[in-house]
This record gives sequence, C-alpha cells and structure tokens, in this order.
Amino acid sequence: MWGRNANEANIEAGLRLKGAKTMETAQSLERRIRTHIRAKEHRFAALVPRELFPVCRGEMERLGLNVVEESEAGIEFQGRLEACYRANLWVRTAGRILCRLPAMKVGAREELFSKTVRIPWELWIDPRVPVRVELRLIASRLDHAGLAQKAFQDALRHRLETVGASVCFADEDPAAPEDDEDASVQDRGSTQRIFLRIEHKQAVVSLDTSGAHLHQRGYRMRHAGAPLRETLAAALVLQSGWNAGDPFVDGMCGSGTGVIEAALMAANIPPGRHRRFLFEKWPSFQEKTWRYLLRKADEGVRDTPAGRFVAVDRDPKALAVARENAARAGVASCVAWHVMPFEHLDPLKLGLDPGLVFLNPPYGVRLHADRDLYRRVLNHLGACFGRWKAVVLAPDRELLVSGSVRPRKIRRLRHGGLPIVAGFYDLP
Repeated sequence: MWGRNANEANIEAGLRLKGAKTMETAQSLERRIRTHIRAKEHRFAALVPRELFPVCRGEMERLGLNVVEESEAGIEFQGRLEACYRANLWVRTAGRILCRLPAMKVGAREELFSKTVRIPWELWIDPRVPVRVELRLIASRLDHAGLAQKAFQDALRHRLETVGASVCFADEDPAAPEDDEDASVQDRGSTQRIFLRIEHKQAVVSLDTSGAHLHQRGYRMRHAGAPLRETLAAALVLQSGWNAGDPFVDGMCGSGTGVIEAALMAANIPPGRHRRFLFEKWPSFQEKTWRYLLRKADEGVRDTPAGRFVAVDRDPKALAVARENAARAGVASCVAWHVMPFEHLDPLKLGLDPGLVFLNPPYGVRLHADRDLYRRVLNHLGACFGRWKAVVLAPDRELLVSGSVRPRKIRRLRHGGLPIVAGFYDLP
C-alpha cells in the first residue's frame, strides 16, 4: 500500500526542495514516480450522464481503452497514464476524466486523517496548483461533512509539509480563477479538484485529470446565446447513425456547435487538440508520451471536401460567430455558410445527397410560438429531405410530433440542468 518517509523531498517542477542534497533527492523522487505512478496501471473514470453511458462506452471501446465497468459516475476503465491522456484527448462525450486512488476503509475522522496522510501526494499533485476538495458522505459514520473535509485537508497539508512542500486550498484563496465560460480555456481548470466519496466505511479518492470541463474544447470563444454543450452535440451526432462521409446540415446553427462537432469527427480531429489539461501539471507528466499522442493525432487528420457541411442561420451575427468558432477548430473551410431561415433551404439546389439534418431550434419562449415553429420545421423536413436522417431538440416531446413526420425514437436528456428531449428521424 502507500509508503511514508518524512525525509523524502520533492521534484524541481513545483515542489519546494530543501537541504544540501536537493538534486539527489529530486532524482530519488523521480525514481519513485517512475516506480509507483508511471509503471503501474491505475483506475480511471469518464464522468458522463447516465443517459449517455452507451454512446460514451462505445467511444471508449473503439479507442481501445480497457473498460472494466459502469458506475454511478460513469464509465470506469483501467490502464497506465497514457490511457488517461488518450481519453482526455479523444473522448467526445465525457465531461471529465478522474483518476481513482486505492480505496480506504474509514470509520472515524482520526482514521481518515491517518490513512490520508499515508498517500504520497507529492507524487500526484503540483503544489503550485490550488487544491479544491469536494466531499460526499453517504450513510457514513462521519456524519459531519465539514469536519471530515477538514481532517482530509489537514492530512494532505501535513503530508506535503513533511516533504518540504506546501498546499493552497482554493476555498482559502480568493484569487483562484473561476471556471468562466467566456475565459480562455487555457486559463481555466487551474485548480486541482479532489473528489472524496465516503459511503458507509469505504472512502474513494479521485483526482481530476482534465481541468476545465471537457466540453470546453477551446474553439468557442463567443456564442450566440444559450449554446448547446459540445459533449451533448457530439453524443447526439454519434447516436443519430450518421455516416461521417455523408452530408451534414446544421439548420439553425447558432454558435455552430453541431456542425463543428460533426466536422471534427469527419476530419478525425480529436476534440481536445486545441486545449490544455490538468495532468500536464502533474509531477508524473510524461511529455514525450503526450507529444507522441498529439503527433499521431495530427498524422491521422483526414481531408473533408468543401460544401459537404452546411451551416444555416437566419441571423447573420450568429453565423459570423459560428464561422469564427469553426476557424479556431480548424474546420471552417469545409463548411458552406448560408444566411436564411431553415425553411428556405433546399438540399437539392445545393447538390446534396441524403445525410443528417441537425436542428436545435430556439425554445423557451411562449409554447404556442414554439409549436408553430416546430410544425413548420417538421413539415419542411418531410417535404424536402426525403431519405435523410434528422435530429431535433425540443423542451417537450409533443413538439417532436407536431408536424408531418414522426421520430423513430425520442431520448430524454438534460442540458444546463434542464430536461430536454431529442427526436431521431429516418425521413421517408
């Protein structure tokens, strides 16, 4: 299990080394990192809403990740650090990748402290990165969450102090950056989140490896109001049955999330290619391995013919924002952009073979206005998009059957904490 040595020091890349034998102790710690972190397999979890478990698991299995089970949190997998890097870089539907530390049996605060202080935190976290501990108690004898969290944080601080380092907890640091949607993704996620779940007498410690939420790809610096989360857009496209070689029409593109996510899939560009991750700040970070994964990803990028992707919006300002976002994602050149209402779009005039229509109408206004919009949109699908597939989002399943076409299936989802539904259509 975890060892403990009060004379061990920390590595140069972040820990405050003390004593005359600084370089020697740094080399010693590097050996410990190789032995206990890099050379071993670890348990990881891809956090994803339960309704998206099947599509996320399918992604991970296609990536060759060793999926071991589904848990309350998401899809659990096992491997070395390279598997964690690959999941962060490539999985399009997960929100975060966690690294699980070995479970501990705890029944009292004193036991939580004594076992937490044995964890070699100096091998896992960079003390320059503020730490935020998030605790969840479920049927535990530790019935006071505040005292349990204090015991855990005190133990973590004590462990690092014994090896010459310090720790700053984010809730004690008012200058710690917030997870701001409008900030650069390079500036977000600079807090090391540690999730502590204690159920009955079992404590599971999980380290965030991602930093900023994985829907924050790094390309959407501006949006055109209530944007669709990138992870959800990708999941809907994957569930639709769309073939990446077929045309894709984003009929009410807004910020362009739907068409950008589809174009990234078609070009085989990983969703995390244009952002940074928290694991890059870990003492155990393997830069050569990471650079190799990025190089292989770049070598696998496919050309996508211009005009096979179509983005439509009646608002020219929204379309301009979408084009900017697509340019940052590296896919603007393969998208044809049209300012018009979706009901005026005729795929035959654009020379498009059947593919997928993706529609995220503006909902949330008065219901009768929504109903009229959905009826017009569905009737247009039925009249002009024969043999196409379609995905339509709505706040109410009744809206998905208000026109001349009927969905083959309807899925209940949550977006931004609100319940929504998605209709999947095979148009005759």
